[in-house]
Parts: sequence; C-alpha cells; structure tokens
Amino acid sequence: MPYNNFSTEKEDQYAQEAKERWGNTEAYKQSQERYGKLTKAEKEEMKVDADIWMKHVASQMLHGATSAIMQELIAQHYNSLRAFYEPNLEMYRGLAEMYVADTRFKAYYEKYAVGLAQVMHDAMLHYVDTRTAKK
Repeated sequence: MPYNNFSTEKEDQYAQEAKERWGNTEAYKQSQERYGKLTKAEKEEMKVDADIWMKHVASQMLHGATSAIMQELIAQHYNSLRAFYEPNLEMYRGLAEMYVADTRFKAYYEKYAVGLAQVMHDAMLHYVDTRTAKK
C-alpha cells in the first residue's frame, strides 16, 4: 500500500532521499516510471485505498503477526508493491526493517494503532521466512 499521506514538501524531501539511496536500482527506476504514469485521480484513489486498507490491518492486528488473516493482508501488501516495482523477498525483508527503524515509517503505522509498525514488521518477516523456507 502506498504512503502518500504526506505534504508536498515532505513528498519532495522523501523523493530526493529515495533517489540518493536507491536511484541506481532497477526497483527505483520501475517505481519512477510506474508512478509517473498515474493520473492525479489514480494517485488520490491510491491514498484513499491505502487508508482504508491500513484501518483494516489495524483492526486485525490483535490476531497476531503470524495469524492467517494477517498473513493474507501481508500477501496483499507484498503484491500491492507491484504498482510501483517488482518486489522480491530480500527487498521485502529490508522494507520490514525500515518500518521499525525509520521513525517516519513507524509514525505512519502508529497513527493507525499503537504497536502496528512492529506487527507489520513481524508479519512481513514471517511472510518472507515462510516463503524462503519453501525454496
């Protein structure tokens, strides 16, 4: 799910940071291309959908990170990244770590429910670990 609930100034700041950090990666190039093709209405729809989805995740977090419902939601999250780039499990593990290490990501999740950043992190790692074990 996208994280487009930031001010234009913050979006610009984060965009510059992302370019500096990941600008030479294929995922970054894909993201720039795919996001750039979206209309303003599509971007707004993504914001609304992300908010609805996050509220649903928050309402389900008490089931635990490894519960079937949370793993289903995490699978949706993983697949939603394809709107921006083609994810892989290694990248997803790194994203999970950012959700608790980066205060901005943590704040995004914590506005929906206290502890949600950690639950997302744990659920994402479980998702990765179960798929890695199958290989």
